[in-house]
Amino acid sequence: MKVLIAYTTGTGNTEKIAGAILGGVEASHDAEIKRLEDVRAEDVKAFDLVFLGSPIHAGGLSAAAGEFLNALPDSPGFRLAGFVTHASGVYERKEGFDRGINAFSDAAKAKGIEYLGCFDCRGRLDPNIRPMVQQAKKIPDDEWAKRMEKLDKHPDEEDERAAEDFAREVVSKVR
Repeated sequence: MKVLIAYTTGTGNTEKIAGAILGGVEASHDAEIKRLEDVRAEDVKAFDLVFLGSPIHAGGLSAAAGEFLNALPDSPGFRLAGFVTHASGVYERKEGFDRGINAFSDAAKAKGIEYLGCFDCRGRLDPNIRPMVQQAKKIPDDEWAKRMEKLDKHPDEEDERAAEDFAREVVSKVR
């Protein structure tokens, strides 16, 4: 089976998970990993399974990932699985990224693509937007520092193992 792992990343979080997904499939399948900017939507027809990865930006997929999903051909013959990284550790509970996860299933349904699920894990928040997010969420400095310390540890080895397991589970659905 030919597998493509395509991703976009800003901080390296999604790239790390893409590598873990590759680790979950490359031993038993013909797998390629590419940055999304190096893949054209029509190129995916050459694959049996596509893993598409994106960071969550303001609750949705990155602009590049959203545009890529929209550009996919109808009924292309491959199966789709998603993976996202997010900074839900900024909040007290997992929130704010369902729209991004749902974008995969919505696009798959609209395009006639079999959708096999989405993996998500926390990742460090881009340092360039931390002050803006802290201010918007009105989180005191001491609490913010604690949250950033926890978040900065992700994705960790446990997250990577979980991504590998997800990849193997997805592949098992295709056989």
